[in-house]
Amino acid sequence: MKEFNKVLLLTSVCCMACDGEIAQEEVDLIKMMARKKHLFGDIEIDKELDILVNEINIKGKSFLKEYLNILAENNLTEEEELQVVDVAVQTIRADNCIKYSEIMFFKVIRSNLKVVSDETILEKIDGIDENYIAQDICNDNLQTYDEYFNSIELMNFDLSIFNKNATGTDI
Repeated sequence: MKEFNKVLLLTSVCCMACDGEIAQEEVDLIKMMARKKHLFGDIEIDKELDILVNEINIKGKSFLKEYLNILAENNLTEEEELQVVDVAVQTIRADNCIKYSEIMFFKVIRSNLKVVSDETILEKIDGIDENYIAQDICNDNLQTYDEYFNSIELMNFDLSIFNKNATGTDI
C-alpha cells in the first residue's frame, strides 16, 4: 500500500472510531471507498479493517495519536490534504449523527494540515461548514488536542460489524 493510500485509510478508520462507536454506515462507506473508488489502493479491505480495529482495541487513544503523528510528518500537497479532509468529512457524516467529539477530532486533523486554506476547504468539500474549522472559543490547537483526548473513551470494538452489510445481515 502506498504511503498516501495508508494515510487515507487511517483517516477514515480513525474518524470512524473517534466518537467511541462504530456505525454500520461508516463501515459500509469505508468498504465502498475501497472497492468502488479504490481510494486506499489494492488492499483486502475486510482484512485491513480487522487488523486496524484490533490495533485500536489494543492501543486505544494511542492509535489515534499515532495517526495524527503520521499525518503531521507527511508533506502532503494541497490536493492530498483536500482528499484527507474529504475522507474525514464523509466518514464523520456517514451515520447521519455528527457528535461533538467527531468535530473536535476533525479540528485536530485540520491542525496537522499545513498547505490547504480554510477557504479552499469550505469551497471544495461537500458537507463541511464553519463548525468543522472554526477555532473553539479560548482554545488553540494544542488545547483542542488535549480536550479531545481527555474527553473521549474508546471501547473494545466488536469485529463482527465488518462482516455485515448495510441491512445488518451477515455476509
